[in-house]
Amino acid sequence: MVVTLPVALAAPPAAAQSGPDSITQGGVTRASAVVDAVFVDRLLPEGTVGVGDWASYLMARLGVVPIPPDLRVRVRSDSQRVVISSLISDLNAETRAALGPIVGMLPPGTEIAGEITLRRPNREVVQFYLDGVKVNGIPIPDGFVATTMIEVGKQYPALSRSGRSLYVQVPADGQVILLPGTVRLTGPPPGSAPPDSTRGR
Repeated sequence: MVVTLPVALAAPPAAAQSGPDSITQGGVTRASAVVDAVFVDRLLPEGTVGVGDWASYLMARLGVVPIPPDLRVRVRSDSQRVVISSLISDLNAETRAALGPIVGMLPPGTEIAGEITLRRPNREVVQFYLDGVKVNGIPIPDGFVATTMIEVGKQYPALSRSGRSLYVQVPADGQVILLPGTVRLTGPPPGSAPPDSTRGR
């Protein structure tokens, strides 16, 4: 399934993120404003989103709306990946239930981290892929991750059947670029006509 990236929300473009490493409902609004300005309305050639706000935006695309206020996770990025991490004790009940076997046997003070890479399977789709999961810095065997994520995928239909991929539609001439602490969106030339698929969204 491909989730269409542009989502029209009434918000001014690109305010600086408060709490740059957190996932919040406010982050959804801030990231959506940048997406609209760059990819939908084509008012700006590019825009930058804090990685926590971007992760919030993707969580909303999964159907986690509103973002739970007790979702205490840390988000960081470099040019290769986004890392979302939390202590088991800081995960809310819904997240612990979704991850099931991965967290069920671990002490509350254990840190769990998912590493997400960005791929471009075709010109109009960006793929966010769960490349691996670490517990206290030690990789979990991939077979165990795969089995668990298949069950997660059943709970969140926007994910692929494997539960490890979120496919996001972008303009063919648009780019989503990972940077340390931020995500940069570059779009079509300002004032160019949006494709039919994004009009009215």
